[in-house]
Amino acid sequence: MDRVKLTAPTTVATQPFLEFVLGHAQVKTNVCSCPTSEDGYALQPRTVPDYNLIFVRRGEVTWVVEDQEFPLRRGDLILVPPAVRHHAHGPPKPITLGSIHVEVTLPGGQNVFELLPPPRVRHVSEDSRLSRYLDQVISEWDRPDWAQTMLTMSSWSRLVVLELLRHDMSMGTLRQCSIDPLVAQVLEEMNHRIDRPTTLDDLAKWSGYSPQYLNRIFGRTLGVTPLKYLGRMKMERAAQMLVDGRFTVANIAAAVGFEDPYYFSRVFRQHFGRSPAQYRDAASSKYPS
Repeated sequence: MDRVKLTAPTTVATQPFLEFVLGHAQVKTNVCSCPTSEDGYALQPRTVPDYNLIFVRRGEVTWVVEDQEFPLRRGDLILVPPAVRHHAHGPPKPITLGSIHVEVTLPGGQNVFELLPPPRVRHVSEDSRLSRYLDQVISEWDRPDWAQTMLTMSSWSRLVVLELLRHDMSMGTLRQCSIDPLVAQVLEEMNHRIDRPTTLDDLAKWSGYSPQYLNRIFGRTLGVTPLKYLGRMKMERAAQMLVDGRFTVANIAAAVGFEDPYYFSRVFRQHFGRSPAQYRDAASSKYPS
């Protein structure tokens, strides 16, 4: 029996879309640091290629972003976007900061902070889970083994980013792009279909909408068609399984809905620019057992 049509389209992002983001967002941690000083802090004008989360754990500092000043004190967190000129200065007093540089994307490659734009600055209550995560990030720098700190930092930064989205949503400060709730529902259904071949007609029949309509709302919201997005989800899942190291290429091909492992390998190479074997070797060199 055909599925009845899903929730009617609206012009506001919905909780289901945030839940999909929280379940599938990929957080790449580029740089982490914990600047601390007994005599103030200064940062020369610069731009960075990623998002920079800076949070204050002691003292005070003023961040200047595109000539707009943001005075920050303990508990404040500022998010500086890529390619935006900024600098900072503070009084000659003790200060401790945490800094995380991240890229946050969905499996289709979309920038999460563009789909769900957060505020530039927020105060984080000390009794919140986000505050506890931020405290843990700071405490990681007390480890005597710097290499161990760097190994754990990517996990903590992922927790911080996802909790930041939850925090901003709960505070009502997470600005929301126009996102059709049907998109979130179809995305979740595609996640369940990664292990089998799926056509646009299959998704249309499941949703109760026409293939043309699905293409249109995905293009408007995510910039790609549903099948293009599903293909990217399959390749990302395959890459994760390759890094895991326990599965053969044939196993992985079947797990992402490819009957022919040779065809899977060709598609994988087109997506990542290297074969599955080359991808696994590169991952092993970065993450030795």
